[in-house]
Amino acid sequence: MADLWELRVRLLLSIQRALLGHATPNIRAVTAAVDESNITLRWIIDGAMADDLEDDLSAAGAEVGADFDSHQIAQEFLRCDAPRPMDEFHLEQLAYLRKE
Repeated sequence: MADLWELRVRLLLSIQRALLGHATPNIRAVTAAVDESNITLRWIIDGAMADDLEDDLSAAGAEVGADFDSHQIAQEFLRCDAPRPMDEFHLEQLAYLRKE
């Protein structure tokens, strides 16, 4: 159990570090799920996803992946325009939440 807690802490810190320089106003939330071999990053976006934004977020996800070489990384990009509630899209870990 302690190992999973430590993994969770490392993941949240990694995501927050990777967001530096990549966060934009249309990112509503970043959530994640982690287990012993897989990490899923879910980017919840407000508005249409521009190609350059997906590229930037993919690069941030790759930075997270570099911190976890023993894990498979999956990234999901979901559109959920404000003011629609997005709780149903949250994974277990919440790394970033924009003020609404």
